[in-house]
Amino acid sequence: MSAPPPLLGERLSKVFEAPAGPLTIFAGIDIAVQSGERVALTGESGAGKTTLLYLLGLLDRPTSGRILVNGADVSGLGEAELAAIRNRTIGYVWQRNTLLAEFSAVENVMMPLLIRGESRAAARETAAALLAEVGLAARSGHLAGELSGGEQQRVALARALAGSPAILLADEPTGNLDEKTAAQIIELIERIHSHRRLATLYVTHNPAFARRAHRVLRLEGGRLLPG
Repeated sequence: MSAPPPLLGERLSKVFEAPAGPLTIFAGIDIAVQSGERVALTGESGAGKTTLLYLLGLLDRPTSGRILVNGADVSGLGEAELAAIRNRTIGYVWQRNTLLAEFSAVENVMMPLLIRGESRAAARETAAALLAEVGLAARSGHLAGELSGGEQQRVALARALAGSPAILLADEPTGNLDEKTAAQIIELIERIHSHRRLATLYVTHNPAFARRAHRVLRLEGGRLLPG
């Protein structure tokens, strides 16, 4: 029997309450991302791509449907249990990075490890190795606020890998970067994805980035369609 996909969403729906009545963002969505697979999620602004990514990343709950991580249904888990799964299983990279500007690059990467209870020495050693993996060893001691946009995204990627996740989720990871820097980040994500055999799902408006995925999905009119 084959192993279950690291990430699976079944019949996912999200409805928000609005002054004019319930607003359905999408309904009945099925999505699976396999180990070693890169899936690009595209669609117009406001289609619900980031909302779907938040559900799959266990940062929000669907109105209906269920999410399975490594074959286990996590729909009924409490916040503390979901936080533990996020810390150990899922890495995130956002368009606007959430680095703490007053902390160094290595300190930012250490944070998920410290949250999980690792010693400062062990966390620093792991963080330094991850920064070297993303080509930023020489800048590890610099404050995040002193780094360029591309360097900050490299730190964000290193931090996303801190827990050795099986799943990598990225929301417009090149959206704030110039074309040359964006290409470098795309190549880095692909290299790390292949080396670690991650299940990678990324939202992008960049057609060239989308075409490099193994599979493209388009969120349109509340439905998930082949890209």
